[in-house]
Amino acid sequence: MSPRKKENKTLIFALLGFFLEQPYHGYELYKYIQSLPEFKKIWSIKQSLFYGYLDKFHVEGYLFQEILEGGIYPDRKVYHITNTGRKKILDWMVDPVLHGREMRQEFLAKLFFAMRQESDIAKKLLNNQKTECETWLRVINSSQTSENIYEDLISEYRNRQIKAMVDWLTYVEQKTWVGRKPDPGEKPLLNQ
Repeated sequence: MSPRKKENKTLIFALLGFFLEQPYHGYELYKYIQSLPEFKKIWSIKQSLFYGYLDKFHVEGYLFQEILEGGIYPDRKVYHITNTGRKKILDWMVDPVLHGREMRQEFLAKLFFAMRQESDIAKKLLNNQKTECETWLRVINSSQTSENIYEDLISEYRNRQIKAMVDWLTYVEQKTWVGRKPDPGEKPLLNQ
């Protein structure tokens, strides 16, 4: 087994989320992403990979390119999201992650973009993720207790870890007003 980290192949769809706001040329978007401290805490992407992903999205029909003539400067590609790309990112945004290890990056990226959309998208993401976490808990709790204390400890660790995720998802709902009315004078974290 390779000691290299396995690439999360669905996290790259997060890049499409930026195109919901406006079209970008590659360098402009890369610099914008680098200027967002909250996004950089989730994911850092190398510039060489970044351009490859934009080209891949163009080939797959998620983005289309508009070539702007540069006159004395090189022409620039401006990327616009397509209807297919818009559907892909909105579907990706509300799909729960399927493994607890994906909460730290992919789920947080989904939440980052869902919070920039209408609140029903963030609500759907949170509800879907809670449902997925509850499924994980049922699977863990349905397994037979083992004669092996170490296996029991592992199961209890996973159980508590998932319960902490559910608690945090509830906290996110409360802190962002997703699915509830705010108390008088309370300020939202979401831009609604």
